[in-house]
Amino acid sequence: MRLPQISLFSSSCFALVGLLCVLSPRILLSVSAQNDDLICPDASLTEYLIALIDVLFANGLTVYENLIVHYSELDNGYQFLHDLYTSGEKVTMLVPTDSAWGEVGIWPPFVGLTDDWGVELGELHALRGDISYASLPESGHNIASTWLSLASEYNLTDDGSISNARQAVSLARSDNNAIVIDGWWGNASSWSGPVDTSSQRSALSNLVILPIDQVLSFPPSVGEALTTSGLSNMSSALGVVGKADEVEQLTSGGFTIFVPVDDVWTNDVREMMGDGDSAWTIVCSHYTTSYTLFSPFWTESGSFDLSVDSGATLTVRAGSASGSEAGQDGSTVTLGEVEARIVKSDITLRNGVMHIIDKVLVSNSSTPAASATPGGTGSKAASSPSATSTGGTKDKPTIPGTNDDGDTGSDDGEDSQAIDDPSAPRPPSAATRSVRAVGGVYLGALVGVVSMFGGVLGAI
Repeated sequence: MRLPQISLFSSSCFALVGLLCVLSPRILLSVSAQNDDLICPDASLTEYLIALIDVLFANGLTVYENLIVHYSELDNGYQFLHDLYTSGEKVTMLVPTDSAWGEVGIWPPFVGLTDDWGVELGELHALRGDISYASLPESGHNIASTWLSLASEYNLTDDGSISNARQAVSLARSDNNAIVIDGWWGNASSWSGPVDTSSQRSALSNLVILPIDQVLSFPPSVGEALTTSGLSNMSSALGVVGKADEVEQLTSGGFTIFVPVDDVWTNDVREMMGDGDSAWTIVCSHYTTSYTLFSPFWTESGSFDLSVDSGATLTVRAGSASGSEAGQDGSTVTLGEVEARIVKSDITLRNGVMHIIDKVLVSNSSTPAASATPGGTGSKAASSPSATSTGGTKDKPTIPGTNDDGDTGSDDGEDSQAIDDPSAPRPPSAATRSVRAVGGVYLGALVGVVSMFGGVLGAI
């Protein structure tokens, strides 16, 4: 149920009295935001915020307008706004429409939206760089960095010693010059272009304001992502070798995991999972806790060598020598003689990134050195994804190797088997509505949990 909208004038007056009492350096609001009567220790910041509020109000984006005022009354919110203004870089502000906010129950006076989560939600919607339809490739997607630090998502007071990485989002072109923001819980689409800020061009020179039709939700943890139908075997495998907690942690280097779909866990692999040493090698050959590898890092150079936690080295390529074996975006990952197709890349996680593949990376001929240091080799910092084309198709991928009914067989003709881990969480049933908490406000989003070899990856 939508909360009643109260007068911003009355709420601002109460805030003003309290702020004067404590002599806070925050912005002091004496009247409603639309009247532009903002008092701020920094006159230039005052002008900046007034211009921003005017543009939001003129375009009917009144909830976000009020949210900007709400941020200005919070220590961390004021800092967020101040950092945007003084950043010296272009910022694309994704602004949900009023109806989008209403769908998730976020409405002035923002009851239930805690201070930290509320500001982090704003940071998730602020993209670094000038993002537009024209800046995206005709097919495939780009990776853009947000203002939200991963340490903030973990509620860590971090000086950068744990991680200075920022959360990322995946962007693609849509119809009518719109942009799609690809999210785990559902996708958001922009208007056909940014709002006109020409009347405030001098004040808002570093801002691009792009309205969107959904409120972005925070990326899932690894455990949440792996409860999706079609990925649960990897969740069970992590539990078998005692790594389920480890892969949830935020690390200084980053995190990347390659997840085979359930249908490719053959009887042979299942039998190997019964041996402790083999199971550890198999599972730890699919992830690293020392690097966050987004697809631009291998598509730009053609290939990328990634050391994983088993000590083995994976080679990720933008193409395959066999040509016809290339994945949906032309990318493959190889361990020894085993080459897997990447059927979906760049699924952002709370602590890194996940890529979905069509084979289990287990190689009889591979002899990984236990002393190898996990990490990657490349020229770009993985913690700061650039808005660079990753190639591929912008549509939801069709899983290769299936017929119209979604039937498939493993390479040896055996039926796939579930990995036996009784403690592992069970995947939701088809068309389950997942609930994601944002402070005290819940974001309900339909998760399409179809079979991973049923033709489409659902909401992934």
